[in-house]
Amino acid sequence: MRTPKREQGMTILSMAILLFMVIFFGTLIIKLSGPYYDQFTIDQMISRTAQDLKGDEAFESEFRDRMSKNLGINNIELDLRKDLSFDVRSNDPKVILDYEKRVHIFANIDVVLTFYEEYGL
Repeated sequence: MRTPKREQGMTILSMAILLFMVIFFGTLIIKLSGPYYDQFTIDQMISRTAQDLKGDEAFESEFRDRMSKNLGINNIELDLRKDLSFDVRSNDPKVILDYEKRVHIFANIDVVLTFYEEYGL
């Protein structure tokens, strides 16, 4: 029976590369999950608020007021004057949410996430 001269398996270099990849992608998942969870929460807030205020006379001001309170409760930073707009001139009025979120990963590497959603009223 012949024995191999060298054992087969992972080298230290391949283990280091694998460990680096696991740490890198784990960091990405952990740091990017927060903004996506915030977007999910904002989506639910807008849908619920639009449904509650359907047919209200002072829709826009009441909508912004409720959203501001909900954002404060959930500790979400969003500039409603810039990121939230209303299109009530068309036949199908809608609320438009359009904003960017910058997430620092490490060193000088940042990720920019862009969120755009339209909600019918």
